[in-house]
Amino acid sequence: MAGKGYEKINDVKALLKEYRTVEEIAAHIGRGPRTAFRYLEYLRGENCGLRKGKNKSGQTAFKIQVDEQVSFNQESVKQLEKIKKNMTGNSPNDVKNRKLVDKLIVAMQTTNPDEFRPEAITTDKDLIMDYGPWSDNKIQDLFVNKVLDAIHSGVKIRIAYHHATLKKEDETIEITPVKVVMRMDTVYIIGADDAYAETGILKMYMLENVSNIMVTNKLAQSGIFFDEQLYYKYAYGKYIDNRLEPQEISLMIRSENNGWLRTQFEKSHFNPPAVVRKDKNKNDIVDLKLRLTPDCIAWLMGILPDVKILKPESLKKDMKALLKKTLSEMED
Repeated sequence: MAGKGYEKINDVKALLKEYRTVEEIAAHIGRGPRTAFRYLEYLRGENCGLRKGKNKSGQTAFKIQVDEQVSFNQESVKQLEKIKKNMTGNSPNDVKNRKLVDKLIVAMQTTNPDEFRPEAITTDKDLIMDYGPWSDNKIQDLFVNKVLDAIHSGVKIRIAYHHATLKKEDETIEITPVKVVMRMDTVYIIGADDAYAETGILKMYMLENVSNIMVTNKLAQSGIFFDEQLYYKYAYGKYIDNRLEPQEISLMIRSENNGWLRTQFEKSHFNPPAVVRKDKNKNDIVDLKLRLTPDCIAWLMGILPDVKILKPESLKKDMKALLKKTLSEMED
């Protein structure tokens, strides 16, 4: 049985390689049918090829469909063709949008519906996806497959790495790959270098800064565990800063924006989870515990028109000061 959170999601994905009923899913995760339904709803949101059908006993069951035939929706292609005809192609936006529509049509069209396949998200337990609160990403990369193959084979990799933010020369680094993690819109290789045995510190390498990966025949270091939930605890976005103490944050969602923003928080992936509750006046209150890193402050600034900061008081003062500074600079 897998651990908490995303490990359980990955466990359920692996289970759904075959048709499973809600009861079977519930029994597998050791929870009730309601929790199993929540897992299924999450998987629908991932667009991972989840299909509803019948098992061999004729019971309603679910499966992540990768290799079986799926119905081809010709109507969608027809609608895209109509949209394309309405684009004159005279403006830069129209040119850009026509190219996008063309790509969608090519992706959806096929002369043989039996060859059409859904783009399913991997069930690989070593690929951790979507650990940012709002992220919605897919990754398909040869480098990712190489790293995952090395993890499964228990061997080291050698990467050519460019240090984008540090004043260091590009270097070739040999590491034991442990996980591939997507956080917000950035993919990281989590690995142990030669200093790990002494420091016990795993390092994160941004995949976009890797220019080459070579899988070696050297055995990887054993017994290494990366707890992604613990690592990103109290983090808003892709960055963490353990020097900052986590803050108890409470936000009131303004009534005119109640629907969409409440749904955003309910479906978010904060750790600890966001708690959405009602106060005595029936207002929607969101409770969070986060480190107030610069990306967190920028996010709060973005949703400020739609929420009222209830606590901490220091955050309210900081946001007011930031707004005043921004306004004064805009007036200059």
